Amino acid sequence: MVNLKGLIQLVNGCTKPECEPFKAWVSDVIATLQRDGSYSLDPAPVQPPPGGGTAYVMPQEVVDVIVRLEERNIRADEEWVAMQSRHLEEKRRSNDLHEASYRVQSSMADALTRIADTLDRVADRFLAAGTVPEAERPAVTPQQLLAAWRAKNLVVTDDVHAVAAYLAPALVRGPVRCRPEEVATKTGLTTDRVRDCLRMLLKRGCMRQSGCGDDGAAVYTLP
Repeated sequence: MVNLKGLIQLVNGCTKPECEPFKAWVSDVIATLQRDGSYSLDPAPVQPPPGGGTAYVMPQEVVDVIVRLEERNIRADEEWVAMQSRHLEEKRRSNDLHEASYRVQSSMADALTRIADTLDRVADRFLAAGTVPEAERPAVTPQQLLAAWRAKNLVVTDDVHAVAAYLAPALVRGPVRCRPEEVATKTGLTTDRVRDCLRMLLKRGCMRQSGCGDDGAAVYTLP
């Protein structure tokens, strides 16, 4: 597996003091091989039963090396086991965090759904009773109006939000005459998509249609 030159380079490559006895033993083996042409170990004092082969005495230098290697392997195994335990613990904690986050998100989603359902029922009662008189309607800002719509989970996509943000400033001041073509020009959406967004806002009770203008444009007001 390794020639003589490689063996010498391998052994001499270690400079630790505890390696000196093993290096000296290897030097003796090489010198014996060069001088006598062979090297053999001394037979052990206790031999196996006849037919079991011959037992030899392992040089103490080699025994020390083997013991150190075994100790290092044991430490490496222990470190690997400890690392695996830490990895499993971190994975368990990560799974626990994901599970807790999922439970919190589910609870929040349930709460928002209940709020949206309650607001929908209130909006339905207002629509059934008719328009609230202008003087009785509390003054709101466009930002507050959009926030209320978002709380009801109405603005679900960017395009719906764009149409809602375009209408909100005018709706808080009163009726709005709305032509989908004009909204499309302002928002960059297609006319068909604007119509879809308007239907979404009407369906969820964000606004209602109170009539049409002379040019046929729909007029929207807050419910």
